[in-house]
Amino acid sequence: MRKEEILEKSRKDNKNKDEYEIEMDKRATRIGGLFALILTTVYYCYEIFTGKGTNPALYSIITSFCAGSYIYVGIRVARNRKINLFAGIIWLILTISLVISYFVGR
Repeated sequence: MRKEEILEKSRKDNKNKDEYEIEMDKRATRIGGLFALILTTVYYCYEIFTGKGTNPALYSIITSFCAGSYIYVGIRVARNRKINLFAGIIWLILTISLVISYFVGR
């Protein structure tokens, strides 16, 4: 392949985004997930400390996001695979336990 063909194929694969934009999209997703995790934790702690009870469904949404993210990276990226898969499994166990407690507690 010629250089121009390789560049054209790369542009199609990346939907005309350069590597910087792709990396920023990844970081933005992680930061957005982190903010959602923090806000959900605030809501969850507020419910606990005010005596309103807890809503495990609320927190299971965030834990499922974390589980999916870590498992996906663990499968797709060789570097730190074991750590990512381990973290993903821990988040998945937490998600499953929150979902079960939501349905059993109702």
